Amino acid sequence: MSSNEPPEQPLSPDDVFGVPRPEATRPLTRRERNAVIARIHALMEYWGITVADLQADTPAGESAARLKPPAVKYRHPVTGDTWDGQGLHPEWLRRALLLEGLRVDELKPD
Repeated sequence: MSSNEPPEQPLSPDDVFGVPRPEATRPLTRRERNAVIARIHALMEYWGITVADLQADTPAGESAARLKPPAVKYRHPVTGDTWDGQGLHPEWLRRALLLEGLRVDELKPD
């Protein structure tokens, strides 16, 4: 990062949890802040995370490996639609199996 770029902004609860914190425009009360800090301490203790871990640089490549998309487990031979096997069955897979008469082994990628 060059000296002309603004510093990176910390993550907000919206970024982390995907939902806005209630009344996100007002600061936390002392009681709310203490509750949040206690929760953070409990999570750190549970996962064995220290303050030094938080301050340390993340090794290059480690986060990229975790963000790698899962491998494709099923691919439609005509449309090319894919599914990694996680979550609910996609509609294209249901159609292929129930209406088009394809078998599961025909949907596995080469």
